Formats: sequence, structure tokens, C-alpha cells
Amino acid sequence: MKTMSLISLGLLLGAGMALSGCVSAPIGGARQTETKGSIRAGKRTEVISVLFLKPDCTFSSYPYTAVVKPSSHGKVEITHGTVKAHFPNDEPMHMCNGKPAQGTVVYYTPDAGFTGNDQFTLRMTGLNAANGVAEHTMKIRVVK
Repeated sequence: MKTMSLISLGLLLGAGMALSGCVSAPIGGARQTETKGSIRAGKRTEVISVLFLKPDCTFSSYPYTAVVKPSSHGKVEITHGTVKAHFPNDEPMHMCNGKPAQGTVVYYTPDAGFTGNDQFTLRMTGLNAANGVAEHTMKIRVVK
């Protein structure tokens, strides 16, 4: 399987979503989503980006972010930085695609010497998620 960044998959979750760790148990009606991908061992890798944009494609706010189920074999970092918007063509915000904006960036770094499967779960809240809440599990295969 080709090693790929999970950025493009994560950006699809971008508009109208933020991460929230208020509780660790699933919330009734929360949409469950999942992303799978491979990354290189020992390397810090961006795995998802989340952003809020105004209708004119400018920065709106930083989404609140949290991990609700941590990684067993690595470190998850949540930072702010510049990301490029990527929305499906059938969404009104698709006109923002490719434009840089500030957002929340999630990085994963596997433990030293670890190869194999790992995962962590993020809780997301926002206007476009079902019932305002979504849980997103990142399933990562760490390869040499």
C-alpha cells in the first residue's frame, strides 16, 4: 500500500466542524467517521486539518479540539497553523478550495521503534455534523 498523507481525507471534515472533549463516552446521535492511512515510522505527520471559514473564504475562528481516545503507540499534537481548504464540489464552500486559511492541525508521531497499527479518536462539534457532534477515528498503519 502506498504511503500517503491523511491530510486530504481530513480536510473533507473541515468546514463547520471543531473538536470537543467534554465527555469521553459517545454522545447519542453522534456521527461516527473513520480515516485509514499509512505513515512512516519515527516521523511526525499531519493527519487531519480542521477549519472554520466565513462565506468569503477568510478565517472565522479556531475550532476547539481534543482527543477523546488517545493513541496507544504514539503522540497526538493539536496545533494552529495554515491549511488549505478542500470541500466537496457540491458544497457551497467549494469556492474556497485551495485557499490558505488558519485552522487546527493534528499531528501524529509514532513511538520510537514502533511499527504496526495504532488509532486515536477525536470528538468534533460544529454546524455541519449530524446533531452537531461527530467522532472521527484515525486508523494508522506505521511502516518502516
